[in-house]
Amino acid sequence: MIEALTLAVVILSIMMILAKNPINSAFCLVILMICLGGIYAAIGAHFVAALQIIVYAGAVMVLVVFSIMLMNLNETRSSIDLRSPSVLLAVGATVVLLAILTISFFEWQTATLKPVSGPYTLEAIKQLGGNVFALSAMMFAKGYIQFELIGLLLPVAVAGALVLAKRKVD
Repeated sequence: MIEALTLAVVILSIMMILAKNPINSAFCLVILMICLGGIYAAIGAHFVAALQIIVYAGAVMVLVVFSIMLMNLNETRSSIDLRSPSVLLAVGATVVLLAILTISFFEWQTATLKPVSGPYTLEAIKQLGGNVFALSAMMFAKGYIQFELIGLLLPVAVAGALVLAKRKVD
Protein backbone atom coordinates (compact mmCIF):
# COMPACT_ATOMS: atom_id res chain seq x y z
CA MET A 1 0.00 0.00 0.00
CA ILE A 2 2.71 2.48 0.97
CA GLU A 3 4.74 1.58 -2.11
CA ALA A 4 1.78 2.25 -4.42
CA LEU A 5 1.05 5.57 -2.74
CA THR A 6 4.72 6.55 -2.93
CA LEU A 7 4.82 5.70 -6.62
CA ALA A 8 1.66 7.78 -7.11
CA VAL A 9 3.28 10.71 -5.28
CA VAL A 10 6.35 10.55 -7.53
CA ILE A 11 4.28 10.29 -10.71
CA LEU A 12 1.93 13.09 -9.64
CA SER A 13 4.83 15.36 -8.74
CA ILE A 14 6.34 14.87 -12.19
CA MET A 15 2.93 15.48 -13.79
CA MET A 16 2.50 18.60 -11.67
CA ILE A 17 5.82 20.03 -12.81
CA LEU A 18 5.28 19.17 -16.48
CA ALA A 19 1.64 20.33 -16.72
CA LYS A 20 1.18 23.21 -19.14
CA ASN A 21 -2.01 24.49 -17.56
CA PRO A 22 -1.67 25.84 -13.99
CA ILE A 23 -5.09 24.48 -13.00
CA ASN A 24 -4.05 20.98 -14.09
CA SER A 25 -0.88 21.41 -12.08
CA ALA A 26 -2.91 22.43 -9.01
CA PHE A 27 -5.22 19.44 -9.50
CA CYS A 28 -2.20 17.11 -9.57
CA LEU A 29 -1.02 18.76 -6.36
CA VAL A 30 -4.41 18.14 -4.69
CA ILE A 31 -4.29 14.44 -5.56
CA LEU A 32 -0.65 14.34 -4.42
CA MET A 33 -1.64 15.79 -1.02
CA ILE A 34 -4.39 13.18 -0.67
CA CYS A 35 -1.86 10.43 -1.46
CA LEU A 36 0.48 11.86 1.19
CA GLY A 37 -2.41 11.70 3.64
CA GLY A 38 -2.85 8.06 2.66
CA ILE A 39 0.82 7.39 3.37
CA TYR A 40 0.47 8.98 6.80
CA ALA A 41 -2.63 6.89 7.49
CA ALA A 42 -0.85 3.72 6.35
CA ILE A 43 1.98 4.25 8.84
CA GLY A 44 -0.48 4.87 11.67
CA ALA A 45 -0.27 8.68 11.92
CA HIS A 46 -4.00 9.22 11.55
CA PHE A 47 -4.04 12.72 13.04
CA VAL A 48 -1.34 13.91 10.65
CA ALA A 49 -3.21 12.23 7.77
CA ALA A 50 -6.39 14.10 8.66
CA LEU A 51 -4.49 17.39 8.92
CA GLN A 52 -2.78 16.73 5.60
CA ILE A 53 -6.06 16.18 3.80
CA ILE A 54 -8.11 18.87 5.54
CA VAL A 55 -5.53 21.64 5.68
CA TYR A 56 -3.35 21.11 2.63
CA ALA A 57 -5.59 19.28 0.16
CA GLY A 58 -8.55 21.38 1.24
CA ALA A 59 -7.92 24.89 2.46
CA VAL A 60 -4.50 25.66 1.01
CA MET A 61 -5.35 24.27 -2.42
CA VAL A 62 -8.54 26.34 -2.55
CA LEU A 63 -6.34 29.38 -1.97
CA VAL A 64 -3.88 28.27 -4.68
CA VAL A 65 -6.64 27.68 -7.24
CA PHE A 66 -8.25 30.99 -6.30
CA SER A 67 -4.93 32.78 -6.80
CA ILE A 68 -4.36 31.09 -10.16
CA MET A 69 -7.83 32.03 -11.34
CA LEU A 70 -7.44 35.57 -10.04
CA MET A 71 -4.16 36.11 -11.87
CA ASN A 72 -5.74 34.74 -15.06
CA LEU A 73 -2.72 32.65 -16.04
CA ASN A 74 -2.88 31.16 -19.49
CA GLU A 75 -1.17 28.24 -21.14
CA THR A 76 1.42 30.24 -23.05
CA ARG A 77 4.97 29.51 -22.07
CA SER A 78 8.05 31.35 -23.01
CA SER A 79 11.02 29.36 -24.14
CA ILE A 80 13.49 28.72 -21.35
CA ASP A 81 17.13 29.42 -21.98
CA LEU A 82 19.05 26.61 -20.31
CA ARG A 83 22.10 28.84 -19.90
CA SER A 84 20.30 31.63 -18.10
CA PRO A 85 21.52 32.50 -14.59
CA SER A 86 18.24 31.45 -12.97
CA VAL A 87 18.35 27.96 -14.51
CA LEU A 88 22.00 27.53 -13.54
CA LEU A 89 21.21 28.71 -10.01
CA ALA A 90 18.30 26.25 -9.78
CA VAL A 91 20.50 23.36 -10.95
CA GLY A 92 23.23 24.34 -8.49
CA ALA A 93 20.75 24.58 -5.61
CA THR A 94 19.35 21.17 -6.52
CA VAL A 95 22.82 19.60 -6.49
CA VAL A 96 23.61 21.18 -3.10
CA LEU A 97 20.25 20.04 -1.67
CA LEU A 98 20.79 16.47 -2.89
CA ALA A 99 24.28 16.45 -1.37
CA ILE A 100 22.93 17.68 1.98
CA LEU A 101 20.15 15.07 1.93
CA THR A 102 22.61 12.28 1.07
CA ILE A 103 24.99 13.28 3.86
CA SER A 104 22.11 13.62 6.33
CA PHE A 105 20.76 10.19 5.37
CA PHE A 106 24.07 8.45 5.99
CA GLU A 107 24.68 10.33 9.25
CA TRP A 108 21.16 9.49 10.43
CA GLN A 109 21.78 5.77 9.94
CA THR A 110 24.82 5.85 12.23
CA ALA A 111 23.32 8.22 14.84
CA THR A 112 22.20 7.01 18.24
CA LEU A 113 18.96 8.37 19.58
CA LYS A 114 18.98 9.76 23.09
CA PRO A 115 15.91 10.54 25.16
CA VAL A 116 15.03 14.21 25.21
CA SER A 117 14.34 15.89 28.51
CA GLY A 118 11.61 18.47 28.81
CA PRO A 119 8.07 18.98 29.98
CA TYR A 120 6.58 16.50 27.50
CA THR A 121 8.01 13.17 28.52
CA LEU A 122 6.26 9.90 27.69
CA GLU A 123 4.62 9.89 31.09
CA ALA A 124 3.38 13.48 30.71
CA ILE A 125 1.97 12.71 27.28
CA LYS A 126 0.15 9.66 28.65
CA GLN A 127 -1.30 11.77 31.48
CA LEU A 128 -2.60 14.32 28.99
CA GLY A 129 -4.33 11.58 27.00
CA GLY A 130 -1.99 11.06 24.06
CA ASN A 131 -0.03 12.93 21.43
CA VAL A 132 -2.97 14.89 20.03
CA PHE A 133 -3.95 16.22 23.44
CA ALA A 134 -0.35 17.08 24.30
CA LEU A 135 0.05 18.90 20.99
CA SER A 136 -3.18 20.84 21.45
CA ALA A 137 -2.29 21.69 25.05
CA MET A 138 1.05 23.07 23.95
CA MET A 139 -0.30 24.85 20.88
CA PHE A 140 -3.33 26.49 22.47
CA ALA A 141 -1.96 27.16 25.96
CA LYS A 142 1.64 28.16 25.47
CA GLY A 143 1.72 29.05 21.77
CA TYR A 144 -1.64 30.78 21.37
CA ILE A 145 -0.23 34.04 20.02
CA GLN A 146 2.05 32.26 17.55
CA PHE A 147 -0.89 30.11 16.41
CA GLU A 148 -3.01 33.20 15.79
CA LEU A 149 -0.19 34.97 13.96
CA ILE A 150 0.21 32.00 11.66
CA GLY A 151 -3.55 32.15 11.09
CA LEU A 152 -3.04 35.59 9.55
CA LEU A 153 -0.83 34.09 6.85
CA LEU A 154 -3.65 32.99 4.52
CA PRO A 155 -5.49 36.35 4.43
CA VAL A 156 -2.17 38.09 3.82
CA ALA A 157 -1.49 35.67 0.96
CA VAL A 158 -4.92 36.44 -0.53
CA ALA A 159 -4.26 40.18 -0.23
CA GLY A 160 -0.89 39.68 -1.91
CA ALA A 161 -2.53 37.77 -4.75
CA LEU A 162 -5.06 40.57 -5.18
CA VAL A 163 -2.32 43.20 -5.33
CA LEU A 164 -0.29 41.17 -7.82
CA ALA A 165 -3.32 40.43 -9.97
CA LYS A 166 -4.64 43.97 -10.06
CA ARG A 167 -4.30 45.36 -13.53
CA LYS A 168 -3.99 48.95 -14.54
CA VAL A 169 -7.20 50.31 -15.94
CA ASP A 170 -6.62 52.71 -18.85
